[in-house]
Amino acid sequence: MGQSFNILIKRASELSETDRTAWAAFRAGNPQIYSPYFHIDYTALIAELRDDVFIACLYENDLPVGFLPYQGERFARPVGAPMTDYHGFICREDTVIDPVEVLKASGIGAFHFSAVVNSQMDPQIQNEEDGVLLSLNDGAEAWRRERDGSYRRHLKSNRRRTRKASEDIGEPRFVWKSQDQAVFKQLISWKKQKFAETGKYDVLSADWTMELLERLWKRPDETLRCDMQALYFGERLAAIDLGLSDGATFHSWIVAYDGELHSYAPGIQLLEGLIDASESLGYKRIDLGVGTDGYKRHYATDPVKTGSGFIAAQGPAAALSNLYGKAESFGQKALGDAPGKLRRRYTQIAACEDSVSGRAKAMLQAVKSSARS
Repeated sequence: MGQSFNILIKRASELSETDRTAWAAFRAGNPQIYSPYFHIDYTALIAELRDDVFIACLYENDLPVGFLPYQGERFARPVGAPMTDYHGFICREDTVIDPVEVLKASGIGAFHFSAVVNSQMDPQIQNEEDGVLLSLNDGAEAWRRERDGSYRRHLKSNRRRTRKASEDIGEPRFVWKSQDQAVFKQLISWKKQKFAETGKYDVLSADWTMELLERLWKRPDETLRCDMQALYFGERLAAIDLGLSDGATFHSWIVAYDGELHSYAPGIQLLEGLIDASESLGYKRIDLGVGTDGYKRHYATDPVKTGSGFIAAQGPAAALSNLYGKAESFGQKALGDAPGKLRRRYTQIAACEDSVSGRAKAMLQAVKSSARS
């Protein structure tokens, strides 16, 4: 159990200079919250786009000791969900917090999370999954020397594809931190096409999610921003990666490529080029987010421990969340992970769709997609 704190609920615009200074100091001193998703501007930008963003501010002797940004009220989610890849408390690493106490004081009935990084949430975590982080403090070549035989075989295969692309289409050419509007539009088009092909919920269908990406991308001189990286084969645009960055970390966020060029692995070629250019771009880390499947397993150096689940704090929302949790556990015995997939899909939909009709339509499509798979 964590100690009791004085807890105030504030809007982002209501944070004092003392609050903001403490927030920045917690990030600088706590390696668990290195990610740019924990930058104060991330919460502030989303608060400008949504009217249900709040911050639980924890104080001891009138001094800030922690912050939990969230959206929603009775049913709450991490701020920016489902766009936010990592989330949790902004505090010192050794601060002990009782999340149930914080949620109750905030008037929250249930809090659903997908990739929390703080140990404070450990008792409520139902599933664990690693994120993939490349630490590049010593440069690209030093990083590659430490890779195992599996990565070296992967790299050899990729270099063959690079040569093949050069012969068939044109020499690879990288454009770092692109501000080309046509490239941005192509990224969104490719990504939406991929959502349609896979049957996954299109998180970019909500106005606020698209506005968030554009605002972050159109502030290239700010500490928190989106950097857009592009790979061309000759004059043909092949792959794009729009990543959230605070200057030191590049978090690969929205990635897409020309499907006709799949055999040339343009996405991996772009990543390898980004690793080579990391020092000149100022990146000390490249984060590939949660999940180690597929190509990602070759790149992890420092695993990022994350957890998903929910906290049932109080009232009807807590009772309903517990009921869903029991039904999901029961359903998994007969249906595998299908109930969990639908629950995670609904969490995405509910965070993006404000209307009941919009949620119902999206969930019907999700059920159909689940049945097909």
